[in-house]
Amino acid sequence: MSISKEQLEQSFRGKPYVELKDLVQLIEDNFGFNVTLQRKDEPAFTDEQKKRMTSVIFKDEYVLSQLRQAKYDRENGISTYSDSEEEFAQLLKEVQND
Repeated sequence: MSISKEQLEQSFRGKPYVELKDLVQLIEDNFGFNVTLQRKDEPAFTDEQKKRMTSVIFKDEYVLSQLRQAKYDRENGISTYSDSEEEFAQLLKEVQND
């Protein structure tokens, strides 16, 4: 994917400075990407975002059915989640609390 120098110059014609939002708009318009920017020194997700995502995931019936199946398999000697009984028990406990 590329953009010609002429297209770039045309996009920013008459602007003394190219702002970051202009570059984002150029990428989205010309390449069809949805661009989100984040500072390098910031964590990927805030604790609040992680909590909301976890809540959404564990309200999904498909995810819950997979966990129920994994619990059933675990109880019948088939480990499909992990090799750690403690990790699996903790996951089930967290899901049941939501």
